[in-house]
Amino acid sequence: MDKLYSDFAYDDAFRTAETECDDLLIPFVNYFHNESYGSSAKIIRGRNEHFIEHPDHSEDKRITDSSFTIEDYGKRREYHYECESKAYDDTVLVRMFEYDAQIALDHADLGKHCLHVDIPYSGILLLRGKGDFDEADIELSTPGGTVRYPVRVRRMSELSLDDIFEKHLYLLLPFYIFNLENELDGMDTNSDELEKFSDLYREIISRLEKETEKGYLSLFSCSVIISLIHKIAYKMTMKRENVQKRVGDIMGGRVLDLEVIKAHREGIVEGEARGEARGEVRGEARGREKSIARLAEHYMSQDPTLERSKALEMAAKILG
Repeated sequence: MDKLYSDFAYDDAFRTAETECDDLLIPFVNYFHNESYGSSAKIIRGRNEHFIEHPDHSEDKRITDSSFTIEDYGKRREYHYECESKAYDDTVLVRMFEYDAQIALDHADLGKHCLHVDIPYSGILLLRGKGDFDEADIELSTPGGTVRYPVRVRRMSELSLDDIFEKHLYLLLPFYIFNLENELDGMDTNSDELEKFSDLYREIISRLEKETEKGYLSLFSCSVIISLIHKIAYKMTMKRENVQKRVGDIMGGRVLDLEVIKAHREGIVEGEARGEARGEVRGEARGREKSIARLAEHYMSQDPTLERSKALEMAAKILG
């Protein structure tokens, strides 16, 4: 089965949006940790794969949902977030600490008789459930004293659609369907409720397009978000045939396959490599042309009636 339709679909979707779209990540961090980063903030991606050693010396490979650094006007902070589809359980803090410690070691400074580590600012996004706390603590008792640090907790249930758009939390739009989860069975058997659901997702797409026109969201990130909305909605409605069909009807013509990301990334990398090797700007341009052609071919494979000139125009607009 496609990885994006697997049990890890939600983690994968979060990781995809976080990894590929800087303009989605800054508002998310501002919301989660009450920061005020602006357009000048620079994101430096960290290593997501770590190995946890057990007492018997065996190792487990763990992949964090997101690990990165933000630099802005001399301030530098590490961040680590996990996306959880299960109800909150305090045992998740064990995993958070394992990851936090490994991330801290990745950036450790070794001085004279001293190892300095910075624990990242950490947070958990809960896709399901409600609660009356927005922070959990990890406490460390050491020979030098006891310290504790907070892990921020945010829930999708706390956010309305208006909240998401007002705070520019586009990264969370694929998960908004979790707020409707208890209503999906009723929608599947009630045509009026199904139509309300359809109108909601038409509104989401319309608002996304307007945000792009206003410059709040890049065309590339908009495409990724629409694609991930469709992927998550597909996963959530697998046992609700009518709702799932409606999701496909609404988004089928608009969804851009995640091939967009691959074409975008490969075009930039290839272009930079050629440009560096030849000392020419021409190399980057050729890499971009190849990406546009590849994406255009993808569009035409999805829609046999689409003319090549129109497909090239669409691809050029998306890849910028």
